[in-house]
Amino acid sequence: MPESSGRIETTHIDEVGRTATSSLQWLLENRNLKGKATHPITHNNKLTLFICGQEGFADIAGQIAKAKKSIDLCCWGFDPGMELVRGNSATWPRGETFGDLLIDATTRRHLRVRLLIWHDRIGSPMVHNMPGHSHGTSPWKTGGQRFENISAKGSLAMLQDAVAKKEMFSGGYRGDRVRPEDIPMLAREEYCYSWYAAAFHGLLGRLTIHLRHGNSHAIGKSIATETSQPHGLTMGEIEKPGMSYLGTHHQKTILIDFAHEEGAKAVGYVMGLNSVTDYWDTTAHLLDDTRREQGGVNERRECLQGMAADGGFSTLKPYQDYACRIDGGKALIELYNNFVKAWDRAIDDRTHQAAGECVSWYSSCKNPPAQLLRKAGPDDSTVQIVLTQPEEQDKTIKETYFRAVTQASLAAGYLYVENQYFQYEEWARHLLAERKKVVAAWKAGSLKAGKTMRDMPVMHVFIVIPVPERAQMVPRTHDTLAALGQHAGMTGQNTMIDDYNKQPKTRHVRGGFGITNEVEVKLPDVVQHANGINKPGVMTLESEFGLKVSVAMLNVSAFDKDRWRYREIYIHSKLMLVDDVFMTLGSANLNQRSMAVDSEINIATVDHRVARDLRKRVWRMHSGGLVDGGEGTKAEIVDAYRKWVELMGANRKKKWDKSENALLKKMTGFLLPLEDKRSSTIRLG
Repeated sequence: MPESSGRIETTHIDEVGRTATSSLQWLLENRNLKGKATHPITHNNKLTLFICGQEGFADIAGQIAKAKKSIDLCCWGFDPGMELVRGNSATWPRGETFGDLLIDATTRRHLRVRLLIWHDRIGSPMVHNMPGHSHGTSPWKTGGQRFENISAKGSLAMLQDAVAKKEMFSGGYRGDRVRPEDIPMLAREEYCYSWYAAAFHGLLGRLTIHLRHGNSHAIGKSIATETSQPHGLTMGEIEKPGMSYLGTHHQKTILIDFAHEEGAKAVGYVMGLNSVTDYWDTTAHLLDDTRREQGGVNERRECLQGMAADGGFSTLKPYQDYACRIDGGKALIELYNNFVKAWDRAIDDRTHQAAGECVSWYSSCKNPPAQLLRKAGPDDSTVQIVLTQPEEQDKTIKETYFRAVTQASLAAGYLYVENQYFQYEEWARHLLAERKKVVAAWKAGSLKAGKTMRDMPVMHVFIVIPVPERAQMVPRTHDTLAALGQHAGMTGQNTMIDDYNKQPKTRHVRGGFGITNEVEVKLPDVVQHANGINKPGVMTLESEFGLKVSVAMLNVSAFDKDRWRYREIYIHSKLMLVDDVFMTLGSANLNQRSMAVDSEINIATVDHRVARDLRKRVWRMHSGGLVDGGEGTKAEIVDAYRKWVELMGANRKKKWDKSENALLKKMTGFLLPLEDKRSSTIRLG
């Protein structure tokens, strides 16, 4: 990390009272230097935080409905058929679709809508990020609706009519062979296909779509500056080519009415939420919920990863994620600049030319809307928009994560990380290195102050992550946890490593003329690397680093199909909270891909009220109301950590208890110790 990320401050020391007052630097002040600020720190932003898709998407739908002039959406993926607000119907459409909302905005209210989506000819069909374009391109009927009549309800009615009339479908299928339960999904597929076909032909009013894909040259330069390099093709490794040639644009922002009435009603969002139906869920995280998508093969086969099979769900698994709304304020200028630069860079697959229109349209905001420049009020938040942008060699999200850990290490409160991927060993090592400095300083000064090591306050680290998405992600997760001494739950990887280490170090190979040679047995790279990690135990963590660390996953429990069942809550979050002072959330995961490869955008803020209130909400939700940390005093955090860890253990006992007694089986909240029985010698970061 750049040495310049920290500032120098001169502080007066009261020699009589032995006290000094200074301020901590949470944000990247070196990126906000007067006259040459690349990532301005702004103070006049009103923030509202949303947990999960039901809250976040409902607010987005409301703001789109009120929009007067413009909507700019920057997406990893876009699903025209997803319903942002959902009723209790079990079948599609359960409410107005995202596609219909934008059609209404651009054709009936004549707003300018710009939709910027990541698309890769290899990657997109694999991850299904654009239903109707990346996949689902052979619907039951093409060209069924006139473009001016495209709507979700119209697609459903058209298919229902065709089935009733027993019409012939595309591919020779007949309407009388379509099962009633398949009608909604077939109608959805046709709707998404028709929506994209009309949009790409410029038939949806003032709606324009630009696609963009990763820049392998820029990504290569970005990766080259990483301390630890991803692995290549040796020993079956696929990590480096996957990063270099399958980089994505992972940013998720929305900007509404940026310049209308000088930005008087401008609203923006920075999110982890993807604009794809899979990411909709409620904070209740029900075991099965008909408002989530249903009928997929994955759900019928789903079982707890690495655990005994308990498959057979009808809807997508629960999802945990966040969104942040920014009302007014200078931070919206940075969202706008990020969008127009990306829009301008987007290369059209058909013309192979960049857009070439954005910067000139608003001069990259050299004269921003006047209302966004208002003075900060008492309820406003200090914000810095940070990025990963290989095309600009911008790694300010990485700088922010490392800077926050450096500052957190100076205190003795808490560090809360909730992230989809916990696979960045460099960050974990940085945490230990910074804490080791603090402990050394305490040892050096404690004697004069009449203190001992027992008096040193402990920093409490709460990590909440899902079981790795793929088996190939187990090694990076294991190694990052191992650096913090928290790898015990990765039982499959631990066993595999132990088995390799127990094997003979040499073997006999018969050569020419019947001569037998003794050759060294080379361990897989994954095993060699894991062997080299210093894995601190609980006592070492506390005595040498002043740390206590817990690692949790989330499950929901419910009585279903005559038995108690437990299901993973998939954590798609990208959230970090520190000491009720600092917060960052957005699109960036805690892995090398998000820190150096994919384009990402996060909001970082220093606001006690925002951080404290979110911490209390999240901890209450995960713990079933038992833990919230109160006002965040040292004593309250110590107590919260103890209860948190105890609850994880109690819930694990309930999960594996053989009784069917609800009191013995129903978990309190969602917290469980992380456990995974899978293993892999292939790394995928």
